[in-house]
Amino acid sequence: MDRIELYLKTAFCCMACDGEIAPAEMEKIKTLPHFKEINLQKMLSEYLLQLQKEGNRFLKKYLDEVKSAVLTEEEECELASIAIQTIEVDKSIEYNEVAFFKKIRKRLKLTNEKLLTAIPENPDVIDQISPEDYLLPDITDEDDLSLWTDTFSNISGSYSA
Repeated sequence: MDRIELYLKTAFCCMACDGEIAPAEMEKIKTLPHFKEINLQKMLSEYLLQLQKEGNRFLKKYLDEVKSAVLTEEEECELASIAIQTIEVDKSIEYNEVAFFKKIRKRLKLTNEKLLTAIPENPDVIDQISPEDYLLPDITDEDDLSLWTDTFSNISGSYSA
């Protein structure tokens, strides 16, 4: 998997982990410069089908891909930034989204200080969450994906570019 595909899968998993794909999340992906040269509709539709078929295994495989990816510090920062921007763009931060980000975070080599520089402060959600909140320990086990059991079969989305 190349870096751009990993970035896109990061955005998709962060969009879908709460059981729905908000229109604002789709619009955000379309604005990210990394994805200008790829067929978003095709790739996101494929991810959605895989997620609906595999459920939590899809998320686990994604997390394994993050762990095994060979990324520079700058690329890890960009991956984290894409994840946070996707989570926050709909201005509704849910626990399972933050918990999923923390699972991604555990697979990156970034220091907390470096990660904080990668997380854009979003004034629209500061009353819900601050960048430092993404660094706090989570209450679930690192490999426990039970938060997302059976929540994916009803997800739908429009991926027109």
